[in-house]
Amino acid sequence: MVTLQKCEIDALSRDDLVCFVKKQIEKLKSVKTENEKLRTELAEIGKNLSVCEQKCSDVQKENFEKNEEVKLLNESANQASIPSECVLSDSENETIMNIAQLQNELTSVKNMLQEQSKKYEKQVNENERLIYTLAELRSLFDDQQAQLESYKEKRSVENVISLEMADFEKTIERLQKELKAVKNEKQELDTKLSSVTKEMEILYEEKASLSSNIMKFEDALEKETEIDLRDKEQKRLEGQLKDQVSARSEERDQLMIVISNNEKNIKDLQTSNSSLNRQLISLRSQHESLQKQLDDLSQEYSTFKVRAHYVLEQRKSEADQRGEGEMEILEGTIREQKKTIENLVNSTLNLQGELDSSSQHVITLATEVTNLQRQLDTVIESHRKELAEQSREFESRSASATKLNSELIMQLEANSAAHVQEKKNLLITARQERESLQEELERLHHALDEEVKRRTDMEKIQATMTAQNVAIQIQKPVTETPLLSSYLKRPSTLVTSAKEIRNDSNEIYKEKSLEEVIYGESEEDAVIDIWNQSESSMTLEETVQLEHTRELLNESESNNARLLEQTKVLKEEIRKMERNKERENHLSNTEYLKDIILKFIAPEKVTYERGQLIPVLATMLKLSSDEVNLLTRFVEGILFAKLKLLVQI
Repeated sequence: MVTLQKCEIDALSRDDLVCFVKKQIEKLKSVKTENEKLRTELAEIGKNLSVCEQKCSDVQKENFEKNEEVKLLNESANQASIPSECVLSDSENETIMNIAQLQNELTSVKNMLQEQSKKYEKQVNENERLIYTLAELRSLFDDQQAQLESYKEKRSVENVISLEMADFEKTIERLQKELKAVKNEKQELDTKLSSVTKEMEILYEEKASLSSNIMKFEDALEKETEIDLRDKEQKRLEGQLKDQVSARSEERDQLMIVISNNEKNIKDLQTSNSSLNRQLISLRSQHESLQKQLDDLSQEYSTFKVRAHYVLEQRKSEADQRGEGEMEILEGTIREQKKTIENLVNSTLNLQGELDSSSQHVITLATEVTNLQRQLDTVIESHRKELAEQSREFESRSASATKLNSELIMQLEANSAAHVQEKKNLLITARQERESLQEELERLHHALDEEVKRRTDMEKIQATMTAQNVAIQIQKPVTETPLLSSYLKRPSTLVTSAKEIRNDSNEIYKEKSLEEVIYGESEEDAVIDIWNQSESSMTLEETVQLEHTRELLNESESNNARLLEQTKVLKEEIRKMERNKERENHLSNTEYLKDIILKFIAPEKVTYERGQLIPVLATMLKLSSDEVNLLTRFVEGILFAKLKLLVQI
């Protein structure tokens, strides 16, 4: 071939030779321009590699710090899960099995990620090897440029130029073939990369689903802990209520014993009075009137007792100020009743003074009746004092208990809200960092693919040039920079299922009626004995006195009914007045109320600031429970919207 080309060159004329040489020179210039372009591209690739290495080192440092933070969170979660493990039930064991399965799936995903990181490290090593070969090719390229310059000086020798051109054309053909092979290899690598990226996307989707399941389990755990605390508080309050009910029942039993003793004494007196002569019929009628008065007083006492119990039960649900107002009203009614009792006693004393002349037996009976009345008054006053003291103690205890409960509830709500927000912030930051790392890894993959293509092309071109001109072998140690691979680990949390809330059965106590307690057994026998006697023995004076006493009793009954209705109306009006006064007192401090309302409307400076202001507004404006619930829902809706915005960002 060479001899043929020489013969063809010798056969050409001088003009043809000049054209041929010019064409060859233009080809050389084009090759030089391509080489310069390749050099600039190599320089840019080197810069990009240095930037990528710096970013990789920064990412490794950040991953190391995040791993330490994750370890600390795992330790704290394990410490928090120790007390909850003691309370696990059968349903909780099932949830633990589900969590173990999820953890196994997470380990498998992590293993897949480790394998892919190993592949990535292999590709990095191959890139470093390509960089080394590029350096060798650059040295060879410089040598070839020196040779080309020497050849330019020898343009006069046409035979040498023709030979070099022939060799150059052969090398070009070889390079074209090698380029085709490189393109095929590139297509294969592209297909592999596409498959790997698809697998990575599938793994990321599985990871996101697992993280969402873990978040759900964490929310369930928090709800269950709150329910447990509320159950404990309810049990404690129920125990206190049972103790108070038992104390009240004991007091009631004591009062019933005292009343039964008094009734026995009255029965004894009645039996003694029944043995008297016919002359004492008028006195018996008066005694019966007095006995009816005593019965009315006992009825009033029983009604007072029922009212006192009713007031004490209402105090458990109402505020302290309303209870004090009702006690004052009850004390006023008691004073009025005392006055009526005193008036009745005076009337009986007058009657007794009129009847002293009749017989000494009547005097003795009157003295006994007065003594009994005094005893009853002393017993009633002692019981009233005891009830007042007990009511005050109960009010103080209930106020202290309500304050403690409110403070504990506020503290628990604030702690739970802060804990939830911290967890959500940590999860949001971790997700953002993961997404940024994924984007950087994809960008690095694309850069590596482009570098591999360019370096393979340069290696093949320079290998052909070295085989034709000079065999230069340069050996340098290949430096390997293994990349550290770090993986974020998510703390595994134990999820406790909700416990069943047991409702305590309310005991039903059967009590005797008031008539059975106060009157005791029926007294029909004694009354029949009196009225079956002869009507001739009754005198006109005694009949007049009986009618007078009956009229007085009827008037007293009507007065009592009217007074009861008036007391009810007065109670309602007093309550309204007290509520209006309280509202006026709160509204008088308008500056304080204005500041609270502005804080509630303005954006929060501290987390859950609006939730802390809700009880203050409820006390200032006397809000109902429905209005307080509306405010709490409003605050929770704002917090949920903020969390959604953070997640979207």
